Amino acid sequence: MSSDAEHLMAQAEKKLNAGFLSSLFSSSNRYEDAEELYTKAANQFKLAKKWKEAGDAFSKAADMQIRLGERDEAATRFVDASNAYKKVSPQDAVASLKQAIDILTERGRFQMAAKHQKTVAEIYETDLVDLEKAMTAYETAAEWFQGEDASALANNCLTKVAHLAAQLEQYQRAIELFERIAASSLENSLTKWGVRDILLKAGLCHLASGDLVGAQRAAERYCDMDVTFAATRECGLYKSLLEALEQGDPDVFTGYVAEYDKMTKLDDWKTTLLLRIKKSMDQSFT
Repeated sequence: MSSDAEHLMAQAEKKLNAGFLSSLFSSSNRYEDAEELYTKAANQFKLAKKWKEAGDAFSKAADMQIRLGERDEAATRFVDASNAYKKVSPQDAVASLKQAIDILTERGRFQMAAKHQKTVAEIYETDLVDLEKAMTAYETAAEWFQGEDASALANNCLTKVAHLAAQLEQYQRAIELFERIAASSLENSLTKWGVRDILLKAGLCHLASGDLVGAQRAAERYCDMDVTFAATRECGLYKSLLEALEQGDPDVFTGYVAEYDKMTKLDDWKTTLLLRIKKSMDQSFT
């Protein structure tokens, strides 16, 4: 299969390197033919699991579409290239997606651009483990989603930023984002049910920052923000943990966490923050 793909690539190059008279009278046909051959070669490389070669071929096909003035088609080919590169080279995957995003934003297709920008963020987060670049990319995606009135998608991206900010111990940034997301979610009947979890996350960031006075004020403010919050298990946990921290009792703290976890399984992000808070208590206790 890869030999077939290489033959198709050679044919495409031959089309492009046609003589002067041929290019003078039929340049668009040359580019169309080359684009078709590059795309066929890319798909053959995909079948052979030659991902770098597939990405290169899709990129060449994208270049042909640009020469033909078909920029939307070029964006699609750049996305195809990125999907192939992602198997072997996350950096190349990001570079190809950015080329697609540039075309999409230029043409005013911001929701599609935001979707691909989110993918860029995910590659930075998971494959390249560059959390600062991931946060920047998620924030850009959120801005574009918000501009297209896709608030739920925007909040999803901002939640990722808040999670990563807390992971990097940028607690104030995380708190501000969680509070912003909570306020936005309260305005929508489909998302307001999840506000209790968002406010708990903001509260855990307050506790992790070590500012117990600020944490107490936040607890009161969150109950005012969402009138249902005070009666939730999330609020109960937050206030109980704050009380345990004020008492400086790690065992009481652990007991509250275990009791909550029996009824509502704690996710990895909350568990990480709770372990950090507990560790700081243990250090103070000793």
